[in-house]
Amino acid sequence: MPKDAIYARRNGAIATIYLNRPAKKNSLTVDMWRRLIGAIEDADRDTAVKVIVITGEGDTFSAGADIEEVEQAFANPKFGDTFADVTHDAQARLARNVKPTIAKVRGACMGGGCGIALCCDLRFADTGARFAITPAKLGIAYSLADTKRLMDMVGPARAKDILYTARILDASEAHALGMIDRLVPAPDLDAVVDAYAGQIASMSQYSTRATKRVAQMILDGATDDDRDSRRLFIDALSGADFKEGVSAFLQKRKPNFPVA
Repeated sequence: MPKDAIYARRNGAIATIYLNRPAKKNSLTVDMWRRLIGAIEDADRDTAVKVIVITGEGDTFSAGADIEEVEQAFANPKFGDTFADVTHDAQARLARNVKPTIAKVRGACMGGGCGIALCCDLRFADTGARFAITPAKLGIAYSLADTKRLMDMVGPARAKDILYTARILDASEAHALGMIDRLVPAPDLDAVVDAYAGQIASMSQYSTRATKRVAQMILDGATDDDRDSRRLFIDALSGADFKEGVSAFLQKRKPNFPVA
């Protein structure tokens, strides 16, 4: 597997992570899942990065797992443990990432590729995008964590429909179900994502990351403030971002928030 099967580029405050096997429709190997974790961690460590975009090289987001590699499970029972562990860890790392994440989707977004997209905070896709989650076609079980993310997004009945039938959803249906947050013409996708990511980057990163953390608490079952969520609010009142935000408001200018 070439080292650039997962690679990242930074443009200002935006880091874009590429799934880079276009000849194989960006199908995902175990090694790529591991490298995805590293790429996310690198972007988090880079203090200049405020937003992370994940996309596929070429005209496909990802066709899902590399089936030739997954066939190893027939000959090597330990492969199943490895595959389950690394995909779970990569998706959990992405879903609970500190910085905001956007999936930029062109073409097929299937199986594990769809799992990656659903772990991002938002999904922007062009009108040719197609989504499917296909364990029922392969005779495998979809994990609880993956199923919960899908159910949280589209509801229990629709999640069961998607999983029972393993059918392909075109961009219009995926948008109607809430799997796509912004649906744009193909020529405009890059510009729309860049502009939106830039808008996030211009906001208070303390506020953005606090919002993401609280939203995850709610998804995990919280229904009221606890010590951690209350601390986020209290600490903000003495923070540099709040001071700059108030000053900018009073001076009728755009805020220039410090790098978090």
